[in-house]
Amino acid sequence: MPGELEVVHVPEESLLRSVRWVATSELEDPTPFLLGGELLLTAGIVLAGASRPAIAAYVERLVRAGVTALGLGVSPVHDAVPAGLGEACLGHALPLLRIPESIPFVAVTRKFAGMLEAESDRAAQDLLRVNRRMLRAVLSTSPERELLAVLARELNAWVVLTDDDGRVAASAGQQAVPREQLRPLQHRILAGKGPRVEVTGFEAPRAAHVVGHPLRNERDINLGTLVLGSDTGFTPPQTTAISLAVGLLEVLLRQRSVGNFGPSRLATALLLDRAALMQDPVDTGRTLARLLAQSMAGTERNPMRIVQGSHREQRSLPWPPPAPEELQELIQLRRLLDTRLVDLTDYGFAAITRSAVPDRVLSDLEQLGWIVAVGEPVGPAGLPDGNARVAAARRRACTEGASVRLEDLQWSVTGLLGAESGRLIAGRLFSPLDTLPEERRRLLVQVLRCWLDAHGNWDASGRALGMHRNTVRRHIQHIADLLRLDMDDASNRAELLIALQFMPES
Repeated sequence: MPGELEVVHVPEESLLRSVRWVATSELEDPTPFLLGGELLLTAGIVLAGASRPAIAAYVERLVRAGVTALGLGVSPVHDAVPAGLGEACLGHALPLLRIPESIPFVAVTRKFAGMLEAESDRAAQDLLRVNRRMLRAVLSTSPERELLAVLARELNAWVVLTDDDGRVAASAGQQAVPREQLRPLQHRILAGKGPRVEVTGFEAPRAAHVVGHPLRNERDINLGTLVLGSDTGFTPPQTTAISLAVGLLEVLLRQRSVGNFGPSRLATALLLDRAALMQDPVDTGRTLARLLAQSMAGTERNPMRIVQGSHREQRSLPWPPPAPEELQELIQLRRLLDTRLVDLTDYGFAAITRSAVPDRVLSDLEQLGWIVAVGEPVGPAGLPDGNARVAAARRRACTEGASVRLEDLQWSVTGLLGAESGRLIAGRLFSPLDTLPEERRRLLVQVLRCWLDAHGNWDASGRALGMHRNTVRRHIQHIADLLRLDMDDASNRAELLIALQFMPES
């Protein structure tokens, strides 16, 4: 059909304009009934006998209304294109078609409708293909990164995914705009509520059209942003694909950062409970493998670590914290530690992750007010013991006011206690001696130190001190009375020996 229409002229500059619909009108001024983008068909009744200025005015009205092309039927009103019509159309760069008598106008409309339907089918097939690729990307080991790669390739665009704090989490395509220039756009995206799209542009290649979408959970809390840029705008099918990608990313981020609180927190508590693990080792192993695979990023080959944190300053809020605050803290912790196995506790939080918790993540946690203890790599069966070791390290970290990694600690009682905790214990344990004169106090501490070093041997300690064994005995008894301790109890002697290591020799 299109090949049977005679093209009178098609200006080169008009080739970029697309036809949106076919309309028919014999009105002298049909523009009130047009939307723009039409191929207007007319038998030219109003043009019969019209002067050149009238024809030029008619064409000018069509151009102002946004008509894409004009089709003139040459029968029964006209046998040829009226004089002046071709010149007027050429002067306004309006394509002109001559429609022979053998082709009814309705045939042109039906043919165009068929072309639109075929184009719609192609767009639907393309969208289905893109959707399938995005769904396959979601099931990959790096879903966010793979999903962005599909978007960038199919849309011929660059794509950036950021966290709720504006930090880039993943990107694809050659980003045309520096991260700093995107921050105002991201701030506008995160400042609003509900579904929204921010559109802007930059004077840079592949950045004339930039759109930003917020990523939020069901409580309208920000999870991040998705920003896309290209030379031109996105077509309706591409916009549909972007909307699907936004939905998929929100699901991924909800699972990663929020998920289902009940099961993940219960799993965390059970994984750290020795008794639960010992009931049925075989069944527990299968359960653990399934829970861990669903709840943490990374492959099963990556070892797990237990991370505990306490607030740097004492909380003034009641426990448990209100739901909005709990939700926000869980979102932050799950995102930073890349795991869903996070539980808020009375001291702060406990988490199980496959992340090595790099220094940048540790720094982010500290900036949020946490003092953190990071455990060593462990397997599922080692989680309870690992939890106990991390708890001891966390208590030391809170005392000294600095985060710790178990790999960096000296594994001894004094090493885990730390200098500040040790001095605190020693000061409290030996506080009854403070009532004595300074010289007497120093003597008793010297005798006690020597006696413990000699493993309670009276003769050996007497020789080392230059005292009679009975004198040493009287001093030790005096110390026992002041401290209210049984010196025959090995645990008491061990506690005294540890505490003495944090007391100055003088």
